[in-house]
Amino acid sequence: MPPPPCGESLAVTRVRDIRLDSYRMLYRALGDAHHWTSRLLPDERLSREIHNDSTRIFVLLCDEIVAGWFEIEMRPALREARIVHFGILPAYRGRGFADYLLSKAIAAGFAEGARRLTLETNTLDHPAALPLYRKHGFRPYAKREVQTPAIETASRFAAKETT
Repeated sequence: MPPPPCGESLAVTRVRDIRLDSYRMLYRALGDAHHWTSRLLPDERLSREIHNDSTRIFVLLCDEIVAGWFEIEMRPALREARIVHFGILPAYRGRGFADYLLSKAIAAGFAEGARRLTLETNTLDHPAALPLYRKHGFRPYAKREVQTPAIETASRFAAKETT
């Protein structure tokens, strides 16, 4: 898919050995609004998760400023890949970048011989996420109930204060 017409230079590039503070900044910039927690880890554990042979991290640069990113976990033995994280930073939304970046994530996922590419979403993700994924050919294959204790506790606390 060609980049959207935007009058700026766009590039998707792989970031090898991303610094932990840079990764955390990207993760928080996307994930805070959607209650992401899987990568809120101490340095050593986070480094093991993202600096290994199976993890690929790519950024979307708009005039050399990070506008979005995705992370892929390769599973060569299973001939699978999984989009672990994906998104456009808030300041760059609504410009067609997500469509373009997802096409790049899909290409990267299949680039190393995977026969199946998966991603996981939930009701806390951006409202445009599921329609975008379906537009690119993803379809649900499983559902599971997920509990978010911190969010549920905050909701109960808020409900008690308003009654």
